Amino acid sequence: MFDLIQNIFTDYTIRIVSLGAVIVGAVSGALGCFAFLRRQSLVGDVVAHSSLAGITIAFLLSYIFTGSGTKQMPILLIGAAISGILSMWLVSGIIKNTRIKSDSALGVMLAVFFGTGVFFIKYIQQRPIANKAGLEDYIFGMAATITFNDLIYMLILGFISFLLMFLFWKEFKIFSFDEQFTESIGFKSQTIELLINAALVLAIISGLQAVGVILMVALIVAPASAARQWTNSLSVMVVLAAFFGGLSGLVGALLSSTFSNLPTGPTIVLTITSIFLFSLLFAPQRGLLSKFWRERTVRNKIRLKSVLLDLHLLELNHPERMFTGHHPEVLKTMTSGKIGVKRSLKMLFALQLVEYNGDNLWVLSDKGKIKAEEILKNVNKELELEE
Repeated sequence: MFDLIQNIFTDYTIRIVSLGAVIVGAVSGALGCFAFLRRQSLVGDVVAHSSLAGITIAFLLSYIFTGSGTKQMPILLIGAAISGILSMWLVSGIIKNTRIKSDSALGVMLAVFFGTGVFFIKYIQQRPIANKAGLEDYIFGMAATITFNDLIYMLILGFISFLLMFLFWKEFKIFSFDEQFTESIGFKSQTIELLINAALVLAIISGLQAVGVILMVALIVAPASAARQWTNSLSVMVVLAAFFGGLSGLVGALLSSTFSNLPTGPTIVLTITSIFLFSLLFAPQRGLLSKFWRERTVRNKIRLKSVLLDLHLLELNHPERMFTGHHPEVLKTMTSGKIGVKRSLKMLFALQLVEYNGDNLWVLSDKGKIKAEEILKNVNKELELEE
């Protein structure tokens, strides 16, 4: 780990690639929260895949006007941004003017624009066009080719995306949770949606060179999904998503630089996937294991109360056995059920609520009797409130 971190300061290429991956991960993670909360995670997929058409068309136009195709980052990013915004504009128009649902419209635009991009890549490869080599790297990403100028463009795009989010934080927040309420208080929902999509498009196209159009959706969805497991606050969620995205970018870039034949983009995606799985399992409030433990604790408490009340009921109905006790097999025939009676008795004994009289006979202690009476009183109060 020390050697991996040291590489950032000693190797120029690793430093540039790592910084680029961190920027892409942080920006994508933060902006992805709004797509995640609106349940439109497929938006990121559509924009990423649509950008391939814009990149290839921009390359072809540069060839038509200059006689030589160019792969300069500003020109390709402009093409990617135009195609991304165009795809979202078409999706919005289809949803509002037809009966086609949003997921279907998004799927259609994804197929159309990505198919167009793949078609033009094949067309370019079959023509004697200069500088065409490496254009297909935008499909899966090629982080090793990131230069200092590319890093500057990533910083600019990331800064604009964050600036839009900070300037319109209140509008983004309200719109993400309740679009109709946004309209009712005087905000233009169409304008806010356009701003969110614009910020999302900028975040996505900034990462195309690092992870590619196919894997870019993971950096939109996974950090936000992981962050959601840890908090119910949007501001905290955005910060966590940016941190998770940036961390996955850094770790993925360092790992791919250390091990040979390990591509950067997929490594970044696997890293953020690992973070998501960890969050899904171990997050304190929403994690699956935490939820399982809380449910198990509640079931144990209910079972303990049930066994305690069953013993109390037996003593009331069989006063002659109040001091001798009752066998666990008798308790199994009552409302406490057949599972966990013996274990519950041992736990109640540890809490000094029951006593063991030998021959596997159990009786309530004085403390247990008081506790049973308290439980019965609380149950009666709840029943009275319901009536």
